[in-house]
Amino acid sequence: MKKIIGATAVLVLASLLTGCQPNSASNNTTYSKSAPVIVYYAGSMTKVMEKNIGPGFQNQFGTVFQGRGAGSSELAQMMRAGLGQPDVFVSASPAVNNRDLMGAQNHNLVQWYLTLARDQLVIAYSPSSRFKTQLQEAQSGSMPWYDVLRQRGFLLGRTDPKLDPKGLSTLYMFELASKYYHVSDLEKQILGPRENPKQVFPEESLLAQLTSGQLDAVIAYKHEAVEWKMPYISLPDAVNLGNPEMKKAYEAVSFVTADGKTVHGAPILFTITIPTNSTHQAAAQAFVRYMISGSGHQELMADGFTPISTLLAGNQADLPSGLKNLIQGTYK
Repeated sequence: MKKIIGATAVLVLASLLTGCQPNSASNNTTYSKSAPVIVYYAGSMTKVMEKNIGPGFQNQFGTVFQGRGAGSSELAQMMRAGLGQPDVFVSASPAVNNRDLMGAQNHNLVQWYLTLARDQLVIAYSPSSRFKTQLQEAQSGSMPWYDVLRQRGFLLGRTDPKLDPKGLSTLYMFELASKYYHVSDLEKQILGPRENPKQVFPEESLLAQLTSGQLDAVIAYKHEAVEWKMPYISLPDAVNLGNPEMKKAYEAVSFVTADGKTVHGAPILFTITIPTNSTHQAAAQAFVRYMISGSGHQELMADGFTPISTLLAGNQADLPSGLKNLIQGTYK
């Protein structure tokens, strides 16, 4: 996709400022370069957002970028509780939008979202781990990875399934692995309790635990391992939740939430949206374009994400007119 640079960037932003129709909650919004565009994003994106995407957007458009990274579900819960009001929300799962932000029960905080990129789960490991030799054997395929992870004393890290889609996908991954390898109870053998305090870390600090040598391995998105230049073990598509064409197979595994709802496995897709209470609508639209068709998109790909067609979920009538030409299909 082409980058928006130089004079083109000025024209794009100018058109957004003068010609776009903001959504219903932002009809009186005026744009000021001195005001920040507030972006909440999945915590796994912290490094690329704060070091590359945010500064790049600010330099290109002259708009201050103010980002906050945490587990996508945690951020959505904050938004729903009125504890945060971002202009743009980037989630690591469509389900977060569908479950926590869309509909009257969620104050219609989100009415649409676009698919941004896809990813897959991998096992990233520390080069200084005392299990390094076995992990390298698992990486080459000469030893089952689950045999390494279930050794006594192995320190594995993951995120909280209640607060972060990756933590939930980790549970799905182990269910899928048990079926794929015909080895029962891998989740119990390796993860222990689903909220095991010895394994569960905040999304935004998990990789730091690994790079500092405090953990032997973590369940990570591929882009995180690439970004941090950590060795990793790839998993088959039947296990890694990275292939959209295997959606039906992923849906065969499930998790019961604390409130009794059953949620099913799904391909890992990152999404982007503008909440209905965004107060900097024009700048928010400029940021969405930057992420989907501008330099932000190139930064995502360089960071290890996998491209995907830009699909719309929700009512197209609610999508700002300045973004409609980005749509390449419908997300179902």
